[in-house]
Amino acid sequence: MAHKDLSKAKNGKNDEFYTQYHDIEKEMSAYLEFNPKAFKGKTVLLPCDDPEWSNFTKFFAQNFERFGLKKLISTSYAVESKNYKSNYQPTLFEVNDPQFDENKTRVNGKIFTLNRDKSGDGKIDVNDLEWTYLKGDGDFRSNEIKKLRDKCDIIITNPPFSLFKEFLAWIVEADKKFMLIGNINVINRLVI
Repeated sequence: MAHKDLSKAKNGKNDEFYTQYHDIEKEMSAYLEFNPKAFKGKTVLLPCDDPEWSNFTKFFAQNFERFGLKKLISTSYAVESKNYKSNYQPTLFEVNDPQFDENKTRVNGKIFTLNRDKSGDGKIDVNDLEWTYLKGDGDFRSNEIKKLRDKCDIIITNPPFSLFKEFLAWIVEADKKFMLIGNINVINRLVI
């Protein structure tokens, strides 16, 4: 039993790969070099991320105007829905917001959106991100996230390693443009 629990924890933790900002920047630069208008007027969905920690969210929010994005949407899984359990501590960003809910922060995913100059400083950037709790846990397979998928133009993320094959099928089903960054071992998942 202890071995089984240990394996489950290890596998859950292996789903939690955070992509480095530099790697995202390098990859996106290649796309922009090929087509400088790759993101112009597009709605980009970043599912399977924790918007508060995600370098994908930071990168696209900081480059929102430069890329000419129409809208940025970033969603996360609820803490309680993840296979890997940790000592979750909500960020001050969330706790200090009037909508903070001690219950929802554990069982509901979050959605961050960016499409307007909320701060009034004359530019759209990371300081203008708005957030709320999702109705569900943020699983990409839910109807809530599927609706976001169907309305976006491009999907970009580092999906959970254990669900990579299913996630790729989810994108292909919607016939969306996408860019996925993942561990090289994910290739084994595709052929198994």
